[in-house]
Amino acid sequence: MISKISRSFSSIGFKIFLSFWLFALSTIIVTRFISAQIADSSIVLPAHPGDQKKLNRLAKYFERNNISSSDILHHRRKVPYQEIIIKDIEKGKVISVKKRFLSDLVNYLEINSFSTITSIQFPRARITGPKEITLEGRKVQLYLASRVKSRHFDSFIMQLPNWLKLAIPIFVSSILAWLMARTLSKPILAIKRAATDIGNGKLDARIEEVHKRKDELGSLATSFNTMADKLSHNLTANQRLLADVSHELRSPMTRLQLAVGLAQQSSGNPELQKKHLARCELEVTRLDEMISDVLSLSRLENTFQKVNFQTVCLDVLLADICQDCQYLADEKNILIITNDLFTLNLLADQNLLSSAFSNVIINAIKYTPKSSEVVISMHRHTHNQQENINIVISDNGSGVPQGTIDKLFQPFYRVDEARDRNTGGTGLGLAIAQQAVFAHNGQIKAKNKADGGLSVTITLPISPNYE
Repeated sequence: MISKISRSFSSIGFKIFLSFWLFALSTIIVTRFISAQIADSSIVLPAHPGDQKKLNRLAKYFERNNISSSDILHHRRKVPYQEIIIKDIEKGKVISVKKRFLSDLVNYLEINSFSTITSIQFPRARITGPKEITLEGRKVQLYLASRVKSRHFDSFIMQLPNWLKLAIPIFVSSILAWLMARTLSKPILAIKRAATDIGNGKLDARIEEVHKRKDELGSLATSFNTMADKLSHNLTANQRLLADVSHELRSPMTRLQLAVGLAQQSSGNPELQKKHLARCELEVTRLDEMISDVLSLSRLENTFQKVNFQTVCLDVLLADICQDCQYLADEKNILIITNDLFTLNLLADQNLLSSAFSNVIINAIKYTPKSSEVVISMHRHTHNQQENINIVISDNGSGVPQGTIDKLFQPFYRVDEARDRNTGGTGLGLAIAQQAVFAHNGQIKAKNKADGGLSVTITLPISPNYE
């Protein structure tokens, strides 16, 4: 629930709403404030605490000592830029000493009356009052006037010319609008540039900063980078596969041409011609097998291929594959043994898994000595809170050089010495198995056994809904 609310607040829709709302609200506030400044030369504020306290103290002193109005006006105060203004409540007459900064204040009080104590800010002065007392038998109001030396912000605004007061909200709104436009346009332009670069053949073009955003534009940038990675991977894989196929086709084609030539030359010797034609048939079979494997690998390396996930009983699938592969193993008197198989349901593509297991088991049979064993086992384990299943396929061959283990899953790669072309095959079996495992977000690894032979481990994630 909290994450859903968080995503809502970080969405681009909410940001657009918030930007427009703040833009409209700030424009209204600033415009209202500036309009008030243009209309009035003063601002009514809450009573200034210091002025209010001082006014109350002076009022008590004047009333207690029955000081006359004239003495009040000329009463010496500790602060030289503060003066007392007296307003007769009945007559409405305002009197004060003759000082320049008091003239506007006196005129203001003559036409305005207040019932509660407050402060009125002028460009260069402030008055606080009224405080009602009785002087010489009549009710009067006292106001404390203070000359402001340091410019208050409100005072500064009030002294600006009207055209500048109007320009302020225009400037503020334009800044807010520019920031909002930049926030929205910058990531879109970055995505556009990256798309243009990829269209021009720069497959390494990516969106560097925008994908870190937490809104829809960040998700779009992340999706774009993922798409670019897949495009680059597919094109690179296809180019590599095409180069490898071109190289690998030369050998069987050369042998086929040689066999055809020899068969033509042996037209007078039926036995020899039959031998050469049989060789032609073998090479054609190898070419057909290679083309079939190449197409399978190409489909698997295409990251846009749809994987048909369904519930697969893993132990039953492995038992069926072992039974099929046993026919091939019988030719070398090899026994396929299954250890520790247990019932487990996986969400997987059955055809892809069958291809992966079959290729690894057949590869083990090819390189295992006659009258030996290929052992298959299952093990569960947990890594980073993810439940996984390991399928281990081990042979009893001579193993591979330690430095070549990582290359076993490369297309057309064959290890010299024991694992060479004499065993047959196209060199694509383990590459096909690897791509099938990758399609299930799994891993496949090989290592030499301590007692000899090669062990291939296929790791697949277990969905919590399919145990």
